[in-house]
Amino acid sequence: MSDFNSFLTLSILMLRLFSTVSILLSSSLNLVSIFTFKLFSTVLILLSSSLNLVSILLSSSLNLVSIFTFKLFSTVLILLSSSLNLVSILLSRSLISDFKFASTLLISACKVASTFSSFISKFSFKNSISL
Repeated sequence: MSDFNSFLTLSILMLRLFSTVSILLSSSLNLVSIFTFKLFSTVLILLSSSLNLVSILLSSSLNLVSIFTFKLFSTVLILLSSSLNLVSILLSRSLISDFKFASTLLISACKVASTFSSFISKFSFKNSISL
């Protein structure tokens, strides 16, 4: 009988330990999820701000650029803005379920922004040479 009582006591202690650990894990995962979402939101806001700056710089240099080029840049800016909005929506939905997918999307958004930035710098360099 004493063995059975000690077994029950041990089982109850193990269950309490397991429930405590699961509560702690759940709390820490929620905290990590909130923190990473804030981090991703901050990065997306910074990307959006840099796109606005690029748009302002492009519009100020319109005196030197043809209307066709402006239409091309406007289209690229709209597409890039749409893709960043889509990435933002997908990130906010996927953070709850899949952190790896969210980080892959963020890396893709950064690569798109970087490619666009290098494209603009090459274009502005070519325009400055032609002037």
